[in-house]
Amino acid sequence: MNATEIEQRITFEALAPHFNKMREWAAITILVPLTVVLVLWNQVDRVLLSGWFVLVIAGIGTRYLLTAAYRKQDVTPTTAEPWHRKLLLLQIYLGTLWAIAVFLFAGTESVPHQVFMITLALILGIGSISAGTHWLPLYYSYGMPIKGALVAHFISLGEVAWFALAMMVAFAILASYSFAKKLNSIVRSEMHLRFETADLADQLSQRSQELQTAIRAKSRTLATASHDFRQPLHALSLFFDALKGAGSPQEEQRILRRIDASLDAMRRMFDALFDISRLDANIIQPEPVDFDIEFFLIQLSEEFREKAEQKELNLRLHTRPAVVRADRGLLERVMRNLIANAIRYTRSGGVLISARPREDSILVQVWDTGIGIPREARERVFVEFEQAHPSPHEDERDKGLGFGLAIVHKLCELMELPLDLRSDEGRGSVFSLTIPLGDPTRIKHREEQVAEPIWQASGHHILVIDDDRNVLNAMDTLLSRWKFRVTAVSSLAEALQQSPERPDLVLSDFSLEGSKNGVEVIRSLRQRYGAELPGIIITGTTSSRQLREVERSGLRMIHKPVSPARLRSLIQRQLTSTASAD
Repeated sequence: MNATEIEQRITFEALAPHFNKMREWAAITILVPLTVVLVLWNQVDRVLLSGWFVLVIAGIGTRYLLTAAYRKQDVTPTTAEPWHRKLLLLQIYLGTLWAIAVFLFAGTESVPHQVFMITLALILGIGSISAGTHWLPLYYSYGMPIKGALVAHFISLGEVAWFALAMMVAFAILASYSFAKKLNSIVRSEMHLRFETADLADQLSQRSQELQTAIRAKSRTLATASHDFRQPLHALSLFFDALKGAGSPQEEQRILRRIDASLDAMRRMFDALFDISRLDANIIQPEPVDFDIEFFLIQLSEEFREKAEQKELNLRLHTRPAVVRADRGLLERVMRNLIANAIRYTRSGGVLISARPREDSILVQVWDTGIGIPREARERVFVEFEQAHPSPHEDERDKGLGFGLAIVHKLCELMELPLDLRSDEGRGSVFSLTIPLGDPTRIKHREEQVAEPIWQASGHHILVIDDDRNVLNAMDTLLSRWKFRVTAVSSLAEALQQSPERPDLVLSDFSLEGSKNGVEVIRSLRQRYGAELPGIIITGTTSSRQLREVERSGLRMIHKPVSPARLRSLIQRQLTSTASAD
């Protein structure tokens, strides 16, 4: 609830009782002008007095009808303003009539009758302070005109005593104005604090529910991750045991392919966890560029064609040249998840990837003839760890944590791309993305795109820092096989002792024993060897704080477990970019 909404609520809550009281006291309110008529009947012009009385009764009757209609309507703080405005107009009307009464009837020759009118005017003027306590316009429109008329009447009499009395009433007007304003400020501040407290209580309750939901989700994470990570680990232990007794090279190759499949499944699960952690840490920022959506989709479709053919599915592409503007890397991650899901949950038929032009955008869709998503599960599929159906495949490559569509949803929100889902259970689904058009003059030509660096054994010196001895041994073995000179250490002190010469690249774990983490260790090494020393953080952390620290450092980061091919590519890129800078 913002400040404007709170002010609307305060005025509504303050005036709601007034509407009820004015209706209930309508009969009593009539007694005041009736008393004026009875007291002054023989003192002033009866026609004038009767006309004034009729006008006052008409105003009181109209106010009664207004308050009765108010009670019958379902008035809310956002719809109450017209009712408040009508009430204010009636108050101005009645206040003006009483001000006229002071001029018309206070000048009678009878002193007791003069005192009666003056006293009545003061009582009405001061009494209206209570109405202004909750809404000052009610006091301004009713009490101020009556007392103002009284001051003007005293001044018009032209005598010093009356003039002095006018000054005293004027002072009373200022005092009552200040008093009403202060009371109004106190009451509204109290109500403002009460509504803010209630709003904070609602927010706290909502946050508490969200926290409980998050706790339950994390519990499901442990249960799901425990089961899904155990599966490939179990398979690995069996495959390694089988590898020891392999009877032929062909059998060894078959078992090694299965081991690679299990490792790939584990890597994909860890990558999904890492993506969710980075999104939750808000360290991913879109970098939109202009590119050809047709060429983009052709590359993706070719990548998944073999997988579709293995399941005897027809993977089709329907698109045409068009330039869109989006973060190409993030969009690629979204489309990979959508296409992979479409193939995974389609048993027969096919998958269609399409890009259709709209007025100022391109509608990109992924259609499938799969098992579909039940209506009650369509919101749930975008939640972490939730799946509309269990994966229909036993292959470790097709298992997952239920992160795919959660990542898709978060990335689309991050890029501000509308995401739509339509599905018929048993007939298939279609996911739609609306991507804004780009500028064709800013698109990079395909031939200008940077080619992947060619791997060359160079003998570069790589410093590896990790406090896990098994990891160090594995990295030393792998990098040495790639013809690198390797120094494998577990701390900064050991690195400075065993590597007196400047390394060409530092590969460091983030979480290290001691007071320094990997970012701080590389920073210390740069102080010794130069700020241009390239470094890569290899980490298994999913902590938002730690991920943000690595992001702020500007260091390249990859997440454990990393595939050798990806590690090799990243090392080559880092060394190539350093050589180019030199």
